[in-house]
Amino acid sequence: AIVQAHASIGRATIVNTGAIVEHDARVGTAAHIAPGAILAGAVTVGARTLVGVGACVIPRVIVGDDATVGAGAAVTADVPSGLTVVGVPARAVGTRIG
Repeated sequence: AIVQAHASIGRATIVNTGAIVEHDARVGTAAHIAPGAILAGAVTVGARTLVGVGACVIPRVIVGDDATVGAGAAVTADVPSGLTVVGVPARAVGTRIG
């Protein structure tokens, strides 16, 4: 994984092989950044959120707590807490239950 300057990673968070966390990005507690995922500059990822394999989140986007970003998704707009998004561009398909 690559974590750039001024990025912060929360406790108990996993940043897998090949993932990139760019400058000024913030990742919350107990999140999972899967292999090959890219968080561009100044992205915020909430607590307990999954960013799937090969997903890309463009600069300054906020992905809320307990959200799921599907594998290969291209996230171009903010994702509310608890929402699941997939596709290119990423679109909502449901919410996390529980």
